[in-house]
Amino acid sequence: MTTRTDSSLSHLRKQDLLRRRLPFSFAAVAVPAFAAKAATAATPLAAAGLPDAGQVSLILLWVAIALAAGAVATIRVLAQRANRLQQQLDLRSAELARANQCIAEDALARSVSEQRIHHIAQHDVLTGLPSRSLLQDRLGVAIGDSERSGEPLWVLLIDLDRFKYVNDSMGHKAGDVLLMTIAARLRSALHDDDTVARLSGDEFVVIMSQHPGQRLGPQLVQQLMDSVAQPVLLGTKEYSVTCSIGVAVYPTAGALADSLIEHADIAMYSAKKLGRNNFQFYTPAMNDEAQERVRIESALRKALERDEFVLHYQPQVDLASGKIVGMEALIRWQHPELGMVPPMRFISVAEDIGLIVPIGAWVMRTACLQNRAWQDAGMGHLRVAVNLSARQFGSPDLLDNISAVLDESGLDANCLEIELTESLFMSDVTLAVELLHNMKAIGVNLSIDDFGTGYSSLSYLSRFPIDVLKIDRSFVTNITRDASDAALVASIINLAHNLKLSVIAEGVETEEQLDYLRRHGCDEMQGYYVSRPLPALEFELLLREHNQLADDKILLTAGAN
Repeated sequence: MTTRTDSSLSHLRKQDLLRRRLPFSFAAVAVPAFAAKAATAATPLAAAGLPDAGQVSLILLWVAIALAAGAVATIRVLAQRANRLQQQLDLRSAELARANQCIAEDALARSVSEQRIHHIAQHDVLTGLPSRSLLQDRLGVAIGDSERSGEPLWVLLIDLDRFKYVNDSMGHKAGDVLLMTIAARLRSALHDDDTVARLSGDEFVVIMSQHPGQRLGPQLVQQLMDSVAQPVLLGTKEYSVTCSIGVAVYPTAGALADSLIEHADIAMYSAKKLGRNNFQFYTPAMNDEAQERVRIESALRKALERDEFVLHYQPQVDLASGKIVGMEALIRWQHPELGMVPPMRFISVAEDIGLIVPIGAWVMRTACLQNRAWQDAGMGHLRVAVNLSARQFGSPDLLDNISAVLDESGLDANCLEIELTESLFMSDVTLAVELLHNMKAIGVNLSIDDFGTGYSSLSYLSRFPIDVLKIDRSFVTNITRDASDAALVASIINLAHNLKLSVIAEGVETEEQLDYLRRHGCDEMQGYYVSRPLPALEFELLLREHNQLADDKILLTAGAN
């Protein structure tokens, strides 16, 4: 007979079985209640420790309910896990999206940076114009189009005249403003299909093709020159700059595509040599001139240190007394192989390569020392005239250099005359007036050389502290044959005297010219009628002869020289 203890053990085993098979939450609640009820059952099965049919059904119902409850709990757990997973997926997706955006932004920034680097490599930073590398590409395309269409192509090299004067006198910022303004003007003056590039410094290259309704011609080049020459406002002052242009035409006989820019450059220097502010078309004959220029430039860099320069002096004669009262110092280059090189062959080169300032300083110093030596030798109170270049005029050290030369030589300031051309100060009149007054404060004399050939203006002339007007030889040459030139010379003399200025006539070669100048009250003259420019020793002999002769005999004797 089964004991109660065995029955209890049997119930515990069933309870453990149910706890293992049923969900924990159900087993913890339902099984103990069933065990308590089964312990009090009166059926044989209950006495045996086993459930009867009704209890089995009840158990099955409980099992089903437990399974259902367990499924809901499981679903709830799974749903929670799914929610957490979805949140993790959303978070990861957002991180990936941000990463992709960063990658895209980095790629875009890299692309923009690469494009900017490429643009900088092919464009001038200051003006935004194509640089040399892009210019070559554009030129290749233009040549190809020209060959296919049979239409001509022009390459222009544009160089701004005396641009360094702007940098020296107004500063590099003003120079940059001028370059940007000129670049914009060139762009606007050209067809959209044409190209303008900045080659270097103050040099620009233009590629011009022929377009329907607009044939290539010199008038287009002149339009570019006119556009460049318009006044530019630099700070509070207006400044005008001219340009020299060389033109190379493609195709022409013997012209190579690779040489177009080089040929335009050669033609540009030919325009410079002719006085600037003009344009020239390339011709093969210019090659010889270009080769000479290269030779001159190379030798010129060593001429000063090798003491190859010398001064010649041309006398200036007072027409009232007939005596020599001064002389103009004119530089010559005594080259060991080229011989005596005249200024017209090397002065423009010296200006272009920046040697004109030290050369000009040498001229002033040498002339002052020589004048003082002649005065100490009893040759009289002579005045020596020296030419001042545009670069010297724009040098910030000009006044100090003049004072230093006078101190070193011991020459009185009124025995030094500075010759200026009108073009030097017409670009910035206000600055020029101030500088000229400062020069006058030192005590030197100031003269305008070649008066009437430049930008003569009576309003400007009245503002300048000038002492002397020099009538250009081109007017003097025809005063006895051309009524217009004769009237012009007489007018200049009257104008100068009304302004309390002295007048010197250059290029006097005949007695007829001399008589005309005397009759109209010209103060002084110089020219081959008196003497050609002479080396220092020969000029000293001329001075001694004139000191011993009467006024009329001086001129007759001088004319025989």
